Amino acid sequence: MNTRSRLDTISSTLANLFQQSGETQRRRAAIAACVVAVAQTGLSGEDVDAALALLCREDGDWSAIQHNLSKLSERFDKQYLDLFEAAGQEMTPEALLRFRKARAASALAFGLSAGSEELHEAIYEAIVASEKQAEALQAAEMALKVR
Repeated sequence: MNTRSRLDTISSTLANLFQQSGETQRRRAAIAACVVAVAQTGLSGEDVDAALALLCREDGDWSAIQHNLSKLSERFDKQYLDLFEAAGQEMTPEALLRFRKARAASALAFGLSAGSEELHEAIYEAIVASEKQAEALQAAEMALKVR
């Protein structure tokens, strides 16, 4: 991947590490960032647990879970927008939590992509979802550095 990605908007160091890494390191970085995002958002459920297990095993049929997580992300996005609009376009704590949960679910869905082409999106979404973004960023960078 030699083009710019949304990772560049977070950290040029992270983006460069990602570009220089192979699929195994990229997948590990996505998993690490997703674990932080899930923990920091409190995102839970069968599909979340199944996604984390599948990501760690790197095998199995991901398509149904990926679809469910995409739908979950859409539901949280709708809830976030409804709360945001109801509050006069102010970001309330409830709206922010829904936004972050939507990003965490989206990160997991991207993480379940068959190839490594969308793993940068999983990492980006996971970092954005995290309350302490530096922790998710550091987890992804550390995973990319391990060869």
